[in-house]
Amino acid sequence: MSHLKRHIILILLLCSVAVVSLAQGKVDPKSQKDSKLTYNGWSAHADIASPLMGLAVNKGVLTGEAGVDVNLSNRFFPILELGYGAVNAQVTNGATYSAAAPFARLGMNFNLLKTKDKEGNMKPHRNYAYLGMRYGMSLVNYQLTNVPITRGYWNENQLLSLDGKNAYAGWGELVAGVRVDMAKGFTMGWSVRMKLFLHTSLDEKQLLWYVPGYGNSSGNTFTLNYTLGYTYYTQAERSKFKK
Repeated sequence: MSHLKRHIILILLLCSVAVVSLAQGKVDPKSQKDSKLTYNGWSAHADIASPLMGLAVNKGVLTGEAGVDVNLSNRFFPILELGYGAVNAQVTNGATYSAAAPFARLGMNFNLLKTKDKEGNMKPHRNYAYLGMRYGMSLVNYQLTNVPITRGYWNENQLLSLDGKNAYAGWGELVAGVRVDMAKGFTMGWSVRMKLFLHTSLDEKQLLWYVPGYGNSSGNTFTLNYTLGYTYYTQAERSKFKK
């Protein structure tokens, strides 16, 4: 494992420890009633940027994804993201790479805005900025065709094909974004992600040229997401908006 990967994994672990520490920090006795995590609602969103970018920038890539998160005390947002991606493109030396697979990400968003007012009561948040982390995974069914290789003493040129191979891939993500409530629970959001490829079941990572949900496996990737969706607030949370 490279030093960069070790550093990123350490950062993810430190972020996790920081989140837990904040959740268990000392609480003002006046606001003890708000010290426990409370369920305030849920949100479901679909990303519309990924398929549009695939059509506009790289027509050989098609992907779509959606996510569901839970609001805990307007601070912590555990999130599950699911999607499906497919690619068919030419790679180095004229070889063709194709792959199709579902993918999943599991992680947490952390609200960067203040969650309590001057009296120590929990503040409602329809709009907020956040930082987050994800672990992504995919079981990729891929094919490599017309791969030129040179063999033998006479330097014979041959074309190699790998059909119907499966490989597991895992990666980490650091996320920064905003969520905005437009009207009556309908929300939109933007996020940017830095993705780091962590591991694969293949001995040679370069065989897995593109991973749905991640991108090109040769290095770190950056992506932009734009989501539209719906947010449900509990009755107790909705009552705070009217004050």
